[in-house]
Amino acid sequence: MSPLYLFYNGPASCSFCSGRFSFYGVTVTPTVKIDGLASSSAPSAYTSTINNRLAVPCYFDIDVNMVGDASGGTAYISVTAEQEPSQTYPIKVWCVITEDHDMATESGWGGYTGMEMMWLPRAYPLGAQGQLLNFTGPYPQTLSVAGDYTLNPAAHQFDNLNVTTFVQYASGSRECLNADFMDLPDTATGIYGDETGYPPVPVLSAGPNPTTGAVTIDCSLPAEVTGTVQIFDITGRVVEIFPAQGTIETEIRESGVYFVLLNTTSGELVRQQITVIR
Repeated sequence: MSPLYLFYNGPASCSFCSGRFSFYGVTVTPTVKIDGLASSSAPSAYTSTINNRLAVPCYFDIDVNMVGDASGGTAYISVTAEQEPSQTYPIKVWCVITEDHDMATESGWGGYTGMEMMWLPRAYPLGAQGQLLNFTGPYPQTLSVAGDYTLNPAAHQFDNLNVTTFVQYASGSRECLNADFMDLPDTATGIYGDETGYPPVPVLSAGPNPTTGAVTIDCSLPAEVTGTVQIFDITGRVVEIFPAQGTIETEIRESGVYFVLLNTTSGELVRQQITVIR
């Protein structure tokens, strides 16, 4: 799950919060939505709602790349529809950077004063209202959007920032079609928490997406870890294979959906999906 903590007013309120309240037409707390659907505010009711949503097939994939530093940057987001959407409602994608472990110390928190707050919206690269995705086919089809964001290093603890991205019908059922949740990476410096220059986990990026054939693959591995990068087509056929070393430039000559897989000696797998259009 990718949770958000939305306040209608008070110190944590922002235009993203008010936009989501307006989206659902609610003005009271607590109001609980799971994957865009209403749920009881009683935690005991969450399980059945989550299980019902997990039983719904997902035909949308989300690829998120954040380029920036502790002061801000740009979010690059690609959404792939594997088949024609089942409903005709407009589809939007939202992206929000949230902060964990913030203490409710200033005035205006009411009953939350002194508590440790989680999932508070801090920046929203695609705006408070999200961005429209106009899928027209043929499928699979990938659409890409991008948006800038600004952070306040004095107020926002970088290590506590996460990125939540979700695709949702913008009217009608307001059903969520998929969501992506990740830590906000420090892509500007390439320096990780131990200042070794090695990432704590394998990192893989492949683009542009969609592409006319040329693909740039970047991979970074933890210290003492090696691996391979493989490109598969949608049938599972291996198109190319490379050592997992820095930047790889290649070209895919046939249109279609492909999967770039980083397989490491530490047993971890990282996958990216790209669409080739010729």
